[in-house]
Amino acid sequence: MFRAPRFDEDGKLIEHAKFLIIVHNGTIVHENVILTGPTRAHMPDKEEAPLGPLMLQGDHGPVAYRNIKMIPLQLP
Repeated sequence: MFRAPRFDEDGKLIEHAKFLIIVHNGTIVHENVILTGPTRAHMPDKEEAPLGPLMLQGDHGPVAYRNIKMIPLQLP
């Protein structure tokens, strides 16, 4: 699960984005990892925002993706 960055009413960042838990082939690869800004694969013309596209990086060799589920959650 990924939690997007949070902003106040004026658009000021109040909490960084966070990977709550990422599981790959049954193995936890990220848990409670705070992102202090966009990743290297972010869209260069876009600012950090609470909503945006899902981008999958696969430039380190052959990759395949399947059964990707993206469900927006309403977290407190």
